[in-house]
Amino acid sequence: MNILSIISPLIIVALLGFICTKSRWLSKEQLDTISKFTFSISIPAFLFYQMAKADFSDQVSPQLFASFYLPVLTCYFIAYLIGYFFYKSKHSEGDTSTVNSSAASAVFALSASYSNNVIVGLPVLIAALGEKVIGIIFLIVTFHSAMLFTLTSAIAAKGQTKHDKKQLSFLNFLKNTFNNPFVISILLGLIANLSNITLPTFLQDSLALISKPAITLALFILGASLAFYKVRQELTFISIACFSKLFLLPTLVLLTSKYVFELEPLVVTVLVVLSACPTGVNAYLIAVNHQQHQQTVAGTIVLSTIISIVSIPIWMLLIL
Repeated sequence: MNILSIISPLIIVALLGFICTKSRWLSKEQLDTISKFTFSISIPAFLFYQMAKADFSDQVSPQLFASFYLPVLTCYFIAYLIGYFFYKSKHSEGDTSTVNSSAASAVFALSASYSNNVIVGLPVLIAALGEKVIGIIFLIVTFHSAMLFTLTSAIAAKGQTKHDKKQLSFLNFLKNTFNNPFVISILLGLIANLSNITLPTFLQDSLALISKPAITLALFILGASLAFYKVRQELTFISIACFSKLFLLPTLVLLTSKYVFELEPLVVTVLVVLSACPTGVNAYLIAVNHQQHQQTVAGTIVLSTIISIVSIPIWMLLIL
């Protein structure tokens, strides 16, 4: 299996976006228009469609979810604490009236724990182990975005309310948490799946068509946006996030799945590889939505993707 052949096209698409904006062939206004379609229509359609058609097989078990999600949440909250205190310290000498430490730290924590399972993990595992692992992958992927996106939105909403010194009502909490096209599309897809609702053929075909360019556009926008960001200023945050995502998280998943819950080797391999994937592109969409740490998340996605060309094969050699 050649990991480079799977990951390099992702880097090329992002590089193309960077070149198009850096050379001024694509203006900021044009990029904003493409982003609006991608963030509001194409990506939500992709998430809903994938969630609605996911196959929940008899592979479901508490041990499977615990082996993956306990380490994910551990890394998330470690990164949140690091981000929160580092972010407050970084801005302590300036005007803190416009600083939302909770929202920024939640977005940073997402970048340090959210895996690119669909674009990287799925093709890598199918190439290495065959289609027999698809069921396990979708069990993880199905709840992965829903849990982390909702958690990040909830923390960001709470932080914003505290910052504005307004009392957070339950209805206001729901509005801030679920007023997000990604969270809404995931939850609606989950409801459709669990309710055994069969979508009409024309609707399935339409969703498939709309969602088809979602990943490519997201990668292109990611690269294009780097032209407007000074990523070098966020190297500390980016380095911490990459270490958490590519090394700390897979280590914890290996320990929980193999030694704590003693899952079968095939499942251990799938979970470790999924956790070792680089930071997912959709984390950048959340950063844009909350207007927090866009430079950090964009840089983390790019750098972790490049490093994963080496780190994923190393993890597979350790567990296979």
